[in-house]
Amino acid sequence: MVAFDCVELPGVGVGLGRGWVARVQPTDRGALLRLQSPRQPAVDVEIVLTAAGPVIRAAAAALEITAASDIVARCDQFRVEARGSFSVRAGEVAVTARTGGVAIRANDDVALNGEQVLLNCDRDPPLPSWLPGPAATEER
Repeated sequence: MVAFDCVELPGVGVGLGRGWVARVQPTDRGALLRLQSPRQPAVDVEIVLTAAGPVIRAAAAALEITAASDIVARCDQFRVEARGSFSVRAGEVAVTARTGGVAIRANDDVALNGEQVLLNCDRDPPLPSWLPGPAATEER
């Protein structure tokens, strides 16, 4: 998303401290909230009223979300457009397609690294503790 035009908004500003001022301005299709500081880029939150319903747009130097519990996004389509890289870090990651497929495309190599890479199979159940494990193969 591109930052909105960074111009001074008319109207009364509300001082937020440390030089920051908040202003709300009606637009032709909704409203714009701008937080401005003389030393930092502006933070814009715009609500656009469309025929399909309100759309919220935000522009800032960065966006961080922290939650004590879950973060849930419910929508018809979810898309991330990163100009650089995209990464996911978690204790466990599950990707499920209820209908259709899962496609992975790369212009370069695709690496799958894991203790075991299971393709169209389940992990073998562990052997009972009283049963000896598989015999080591001898080198000839």
